[in-house]
Amino acid sequence: MPPKTQLNCFDLPEMQLLEDRLQELNTYDNLSLSEVTGYVLSQGGKRIRPLLVLLCSDIYGAALKTRVDVAVAAELIHSASLLHDDVVDNSSLRRGQPSANRRWGNPTAVLAGDFLFARAYAVLSSYPNILAIMTNAISTMCLGELNQLYTHFDPDTTPEAYVSTIISKTASLLAASCECGAAISPMPPEEIGIMRKFALHVGIAYQVLDDIADYVLDAGLTGKPQGSDIRNGIVTLPLMYLLANPSTRERVQSLLQQKQPLEPKMLAPELAETNGIEKSAAVACHHLNRGIELLNCFPPRPAVLLLEELTRQFIERCRILSDNSPLTQKAGHPCQYTSP
Repeated sequence: MPPKTQLNCFDLPEMQLLEDRLQELNTYDNLSLSEVTGYVLSQGGKRIRPLLVLLCSDIYGAALKTRVDVAVAAELIHSASLLHDDVVDNSSLRRGQPSANRRWGNPTAVLAGDFLFARAYAVLSSYPNILAIMTNAISTMCLGELNQLYTHFDPDTTPEAYVSTIISKTASLLAASCECGAAISPMPPEEIGIMRKFALHVGIAYQVLDDIADYVLDAGLTGKPQGSDIRNGIVTLPLMYLLANPSTRERVQSLLQQKQPLEPKMLAPELAETNGIEKSAAVACHHLNRGIELLNCFPPRPAVLLLEELTRQFIERCRILSDNSPLTQKAGHPCQYTSP
């Protein structure tokens, strides 16, 4: 049986309110548009960003309507960004189903994403300070995606550039979700800053784990095509370990410089030789443990304990991805992975 990689995102009553509100917001006159946006929103996903809003806002307490509104906006922004990402990446699969751009074409997917952004702004218009945090995150996400776009097939991409990119394109919205959740509650400003740092560490780890999964898990487990990053020339952490190793750099650099689509199995021997998957998982684990340390700054209330549990689920995912590397084992280069 394949390893379980899905997160348990808790059965909070507020999460059902979130789903109800998303469905309510997807009701409008244009049936063609509502079909596309409804398709995207009904695909589910882990709902990590709204969950972070709800948990962070519950540490000190906040009005339920405000909590749900901000959580809904976080999910709308995330869904809109995925619509645009799939167009940029020319992806045909999202969450195990045909992507919106595959079903309806790129123009419709882009416009549907724009519409979801607009819906999020409308929800947040009643909360100007929260709107400012979220719009800043969206700007940062765009810059991160552009930075990544400009470094495709670049073997000289530095670890610093990689971390900067993933903070921008992924961690920034997770951090904004935590910050917004905290900001609508009476949480002291210094603790809001700590919560944002916690989310940045989790966000870095989240993206590193996603980058690892691109190499070692098939579409049936991730819900998107395996190897889409390397196929598009995106240099992520596992590939960086190959480029940093003198014995593997020359071949990998040569492949990248050809700027031809690559497949993970083409790099299986090098991944095994360098332990690139295990080392990448250890980096993710480091950031997650740092996140747990930061949570110790907060009172041990139920929402804080749930944030810690969520982080530990990511740590477990580190172990699963390290211990299950079918690519390297299929290639005849077995590597004994251990928990980082």
